Amino acid sequence: MVYDTILLRYGEIFLKGKNKGMFERKLAENIRKIVGKTGKHKPAVTKSRGRLLMAYISNHSSLRQVFGLTSYSPAVRVEKNIGEIQRKAVKLLQGRKGTFRIVTKRSDKSFPTTSIELNRMVGEYVEKETKLEFSPTSPDIILEIEINQEGIYLFFETISCVGGMPAGVEGRVLVLVDDEASLLAGLLFMKRGCSVYPVAFAEKDISLLQKFSPMELYFNQVKDFKELEELAAKKEISILVTGQILGDENYKTNLTVMKPLIAYSKKEIEEWLKWYRGLVM
Repeated sequence: MVYDTILLRYGEIFLKGKNKGMFERKLAENIRKIVGKTGKHKPAVTKSRGRLLMAYISNHSSLRQVFGLTSYSPAVRVEKNIGEIQRKAVKLLQGRKGTFRIVTKRSDKSFPTTSIELNRMVGEYVEKETKLEFSPTSPDIILEIEINQEGIYLFFETISCVGGMPAGVEGRVLVLVDDEASLLAGLLFMKRGCSVYPVAFAEKDISLLQKFSPMELYFNQVKDFKELEELAAKKEISILVTGQILGDENYKTNLTVMKPLIAYSKKEIEEWLKWYRGLVM
């Protein structure tokens, strides 16, 4: 399959009103940084109405590590011409067998053909030019068509991402890395838009946090809570995130301690860590 575009979708940013543009710019910046870790260069990301767009890249699975993205789709762009859409649909479906369905989303209402009409027109053309048969329910193949201001995009799959807010749009927190659970606690705060600064009393592996962080993380090792608080004061950070759960002894510190896993069971923590690791290339 030869794709030329990736459609990037986000969710919570829609709720940010007048600040939406700032959140979109930060998300685009984070995409370039995280994808740039595994590629030869940082890709260009452009804004569409309710979407971000970027040129297709082979290492697109790294997009699943970008907080703020809800999903993405490798796609093919065509001009706003029904004949072009029909021909491209046939080219994409040529050689396939079984049943199919066309699903259109028309964001650009200035495009004269409605979603239902385009579904019918493209579907009839595909049936005529291929061996595929239309099926309204449980088709083997679903070809989606998205119409926005910049063009029309055809794609087969929607790949889920982590969602949340772009890391770096909220405040900064220290994450006390003392066990596996604390890594999940740090990821949850990144998902809420925070920048995290890992700290521990002994050498720890923070590579999982780094995979999801658009900024370079530096491990800070301290000998006790006094030194930890000095580090916090130096960085002007007042919040300490921990992986503690219900029943764990409270830490003796003047910092505000946040426990995002307080209601999690150990099994749930293990399952979520497994899920996050499954997103990493």
